[in-house]
Amino acid sequence: MDNKEELEIISEWPVTAQDTLGKRSTNISKVKKRKFEETGTFSKIRRLQRSEEPLVSVAVAKWWRKQAQDTKQCYTNILPRSNNSDTLLAGIMRLDITQDFMQSEIKRLTVLLKKNGPCSNLTAVLGSFYEKLGNFEAAKQHLEKAVSLDDTVAEYRWLLGKVKRQVKVQEEQRSALVRLPTPESALSMPVYQKVDRVSATNLTAERFYEEYSSKHKPVIITDIDVTAISWTLQYLKTQAGECTVTLKHSVENSCEWARLENKEQTTVSDYINRIERLDETGDPEGYLFDWSLPIHCPKLVQELRVPRYFAGDFLQRTTEGSLYRDSWPSLFVAPAGLCSELHVDAFGSNFWMAMFQGSKRWVFFPRSDLPHLYPQYPNNMDPVFEADIANPDLERQPLLHLTCPSECVLSEGEILFVPAGCPHRVENLTTSVAISANFVDLSNWTTVLEELELSALVDPRSNDLLKQFKSNTFDKTMLYYNEEVPWSKFKGATES
Repeated sequence: MDNKEELEIISEWPVTAQDTLGKRSTNISKVKKRKFEETGTFSKIRRLQRSEEPLVSVAVAKWWRKQAQDTKQCYTNILPRSNNSDTLLAGIMRLDITQDFMQSEIKRLTVLLKKNGPCSNLTAVLGSFYEKLGNFEAAKQHLEKAVSLDDTVAEYRWLLGKVKRQVKVQEEQRSALVRLPTPESALSMPVYQKVDRVSATNLTAERFYEEYSSKHKPVIITDIDVTAISWTLQYLKTQAGECTVTLKHSVENSCEWARLENKEQTTVSDYINRIERLDETGDPEGYLFDWSLPIHCPKLVQELRVPRYFAGDFLQRTTEGSLYRDSWPSLFVAPAGLCSELHVDAFGSNFWMAMFQGSKRWVFFPRSDLPHLYPQYPNNMDPVFEADIANPDLERQPLLHLTCPSECVLSEGEILFVPAGCPHRVENLTTSVAISANFVDLSNWTTVLEELELSALVDPRSNDLLKQFKSNTFDKTMLYYNEEVPWSKFKGATES
């Protein structure tokens, strides 16, 4: 590596549980990698001139590593119980000692900026510190200035886009506050509305698009089969039992999507055996969550028939190897009691789930409710919600009063459609087996392009997908099928 440059690993991590106690991690030199099959992206790496300042995440990580072990020991019980580097770093940033450090860095950087004159790097770094301190207006102003000084640094533009998203949320929250009733005792959680249930025998693909998809309205579709043989736990053991899976578990204050983080690796068969051994007092032992079948178990996915309502997926019209083209459907297996907390599906995609065994309780909110659920954007464009809808606190989060929630129980043999941008929480009421997939059509086309415009700034595969979608030759014709589409035809129809 050139001695005039240093390698900046965004998050300067991983910080493990040992690191929080001052012990050296064996993984310090490794680049943190996001799960390829879920996002297709990797941690961002860029080369910095020695004269440049690192953005806040790297600066705080370096500072924390230098703190005395005794100092770190004082905060052991305060920091999140997590091995996830982003979650640990977020916990460190909430500490008073770290807040003081970030304030001191703002003063130091401000002096440097006055001394040296306009500088895109110093201005962007200041903006990144203001963001983590919750001063989003100041962050936006500094990042806009940094981009105006040098618009070639994609990372600054991406960070500006993320901060603008948070500023917009705050503006909408302020506007909504005036609509709240007084006194505060009048605040309450709205009554949940029911989700439509429609038989596939009475629902054509055209009608589905006109009444549900294009209107961003969830619906349960009954009387529809996506496999010839139902995928029970026992069937999965015979067909995919030897496959290795990474289980997830829920972590309080996690920065990860749906507050689910990696727990451990096991095989499908061993995990199912564990579930079957659980008694009524047993604790859930992890969640087989969003496990890509085309990537990890292509033999099993060959059995599927894609529901007619989603078979026109535009992702299947992209070139082989394109982002998201082969990510779904994915498998979900869980014991009763496990939840995925409030979240929104990535990149503006629509979503469907088919239940093979058991039942799940779903709670939805329309996309317009997003600011009322108190979203934060700690690390990317996917929000993490502060609102706990299982135990709502309207004193702290009064805008929950203005939401329009819906709920349903999804049972065996049913399929659920979830519109793009729709925050939702899912609870497993019984041991369950399900598959799901995300898709793109005209109903969410504009939203998908908007999301890809931002992610393309830091992810080459998103950029490639965006270019394909925006090409004048890309076919955006809606296709309506009269019956379910076999997997081989679904994957090959656009290539024939």
